[in-house]
Amino acid sequence: MSHTDHDSNHPRIISTLFASAGIAFLLAIVVFILPFQRKVEDVAIRAQGDVARHSAQSIQLAVSALVEREWDSLVGFSAYVDLDDHDGMRVLTDAAAMASEGITWAAVVGLDGTVMASTLGKDQGADVSTAPWFNQGLRGDTVQTASSGEGSRIFLSRPVRDAYGQAIGLAVYQLQGAWLDRVVQSAAARLEVDVMVLDTNSEPLFAYGDWTKAGPSALIRSRAELGTEFEVIVSSHDDAPTVSGVFPNVIEGSMPPFGWSLVVQVPVTTGATAMGSAMSSLIWTLAGLFAAIGVLAIVFAYRYLQPLANLAREAAQIANGESIFPSEATRTYEAEQLSNALARFQARMHREQGAG
Repeated sequence: MSHTDHDSNHPRIISTLFASAGIAFLLAIVVFILPFQRKVEDVAIRAQGDVARHSAQSIQLAVSALVEREWDSLVGFSAYVDLDDHDGMRVLTDAAAMASEGITWAAVVGLDGTVMASTLGKDQGADVSTAPWFNQGLRGDTVQTASSGEGSRIFLSRPVRDAYGQAIGLAVYQLQGAWLDRVVQSAAARLEVDVMVLDTNSEPLFAYGDWTKAGPSALIRSRAELGTEFEVIVSSHDDAPTVSGVFPNVIEGSMPPFGWSLVVQVPVTTGATAMGSAMSSLIWTLAGLFAAIGVLAIVFAYRYLQPLANLAREAAQIANGESIFPSEATRTYEAEQLSNALARFQARMHREQGAG
């Protein structure tokens, strides 16, 4: 049995070429595609972080403008109040509530905590001396949030002062929490983001979107309590990555601090979708690259390597004593040299056999 009859464990040169091309393509994916994918994710996270920041700023401006309007109304209300004119105070309290959808109750309270005049006479004559908004309000401009079975209520209070600047009473507005909730939800729906407003204790006041299903995480609560500047928080919600940001102050302006925090959340997939065309182009580019590598490998193999493979097989046949003439190969220097060498070797073998 000749040597060539035995199967060799060594790979063929053409198979090696195709395997090398495949490995090179896989290495290109590992070296280029995976880092590019991570880069795309980073870009998506940064982009969504900007979306969250801009959305938070938009909501902050909308809510601040609305609440500041009510505060300016209270400033004017406290300046016009005359504690000696009961009928005049009743007219002012009724007018304040009629002028704004958000004001559910306006009142003038004496230094002893007795409600002297109020909207439609509600709670008139009641003692509110134990209410936090009353005690804090006598010391200066105050915002106080309270919750009840009817929902959250926001009390804006401001001292009524005499000509000498001494506090002689208290002007107070009660804002409806549901009113602000509608404003926040409307802005969140328009911006297509999930929103949650936290009070001074980092407890939810208002929520929209996915925040209505679950409360804030411990990380978000801690950021709200610390009052740090807006910082992107990447987390997972329902197995989908999200980007959240905590805005330390929902309401800003020439009024007392509310101490509320605004949390905005957007899905990362929204930002990744914006990269969809780039990823699609990349996939088609890779497919084209793979096809080009395959075509080049086939052309190279059959044009340059196949002649060498044929000559190698013919060399083995000649070595086994078969009388064949090696094929002529001139496409590469090495193939031409091998072809000529086999031809000379075969001719010499024929001469020796003839002489024998």
